[in-house]
Amino acid sequence: MEGDKPSSESKLAHPDVVAGLVLIAACAAALGSTTTFREVPAMLSQNVPPTFFPRLILSVITILSLTLIVTARRRGRPRRDTIPPRVFLTAILLVGAALLVPRLGMLVTVVLVAVVLPFSWGERRPLRVVGLAFGLALAIHVVFVLGLGLRFPRGAFWEVWGG
Repeated sequence: MEGDKPSSESKLAHPDVVAGLVLIAACAAALGSTTTFREVPAMLSQNVPPTFFPRLILSVITILSLTLIVTARRRGRPRRDTIPPRVFLTAILLVGAALLVPRLGMLVTVVLVAVVLPFSWGERRPLRVVGLAFGLALAIHVVFVLGLGLRFPRGAFWEVWGG
C-alpha cells in the first residue's frame, strides 16, 4: 500500500537544513583559519585586531544559518529542485566585485554591488536601489572608517585620479 511506505522525499533532510549545516561547517573552518593570523604590532593595528572583521562576519553568517535551520520546517519544502540562474549570476558578481576592489576601492565596489545585485534579483525601483547603495556605503564608511579608524583599499583608480 502506498500509505504504508514513507516517501523518499520525507526521508531526506530539508534542503534549508542541509544548506544551514554546510554554511556552519564552512564558518567553523574559516574561524579556525583566523587563529593562524599573525599578530600585528599595536602601532599598525588601527585599534582593531586583524581577526575582528572576519570573526564578526562569520558570527553573523552562523546566526543566520541557525535561523535558516530552525525555520526550515515551518516553511515546508521548496517547490523547485533546481537552482535559479540568478544564484549563479550573484556568485559571478561577487567574484567580480572581489577582483574590482584593488582597482576601484572598497566603497565604490560596495556601491556597484549594491546597485547591480538587487536589479539582478528582480528589483525594479531604481530610487530605492540607489538610496540603498549609497546609504550602505555611507554606513560602512561611518562605522568602520570614522568609528573604528580602519582604512579600506582606495583602489588604483582613486590613487591616480583622487590624489
